[in-house]
Amino acid sequence: MGWDDVSRWQPVDLYASFRMGDAVQPVDVRDRGYADETERVKGSVRIDPMEFESAIAGLPEGRELVFYCERPGEATSLKIAMWAFDQGRQRVGVILGGWPAWKDAGYPVEPIPSD
Repeated sequence: MGWDDVSRWQPVDLYASFRMGDAVQPVDVRDRGYADETERVKGSVRIDPMEFESAIAGLPEGRELVFYCERPGEATSLKIAMWAFDQGRQRVGVILGGWPAWKDAGYPVEPIPSD
């Protein structure tokens, strides 16, 4: 499995997919500073990047899982997407530029639920 097996989503393309009702599921895997964040991509689910191996199984089936983080080069997102692919999830991707690109583009966000 390599980078070529992971879909690369520009924020504008993911936003368009949401609007068209495509089966995509954003997955928040931010690590640095997540506890200080107050928002996430609208409709996303959260998995702790330190526990992703046990959390992947709980993610929705039948949707492309689109991971996002805040690291340069989508480092955390790519690692987790590649692992998910190796575990049998055939439709995985990352948001290019991650959380900063989504936020800077002004696309929909929602408050992070309090646990």
